[in-house]
Amino acid sequence: MPRSRKERIIPVAPIDRLIRKAGAGRVSDKGAEKLAHILEEVGEILARRAFQITEHTGRKTITDKDIDLAYKQWKP
Repeated sequence: MPRSRKERIIPVAPIDRLIRKAGAGRVSDKGAEKLAHILEEVGEILARRAFQITEHTGRKTITDKDIDLAYKQWKP
């Protein structure tokens, strides 16, 4: 079930622009909402992993290097 506007973290309009930048001429609202939902899920996975990396090293602040490492570990 799609999330309400208040529950979304990533707004749909920038996702629409992202899809169009990828070459799509037209984008449905539901298509943009679905990609936003997927990106939120992936972002949450990467953020959790980056937090684990940060905790493991005894720090409290997540850095860009933690995000990079989390992405490299996740990337298929």
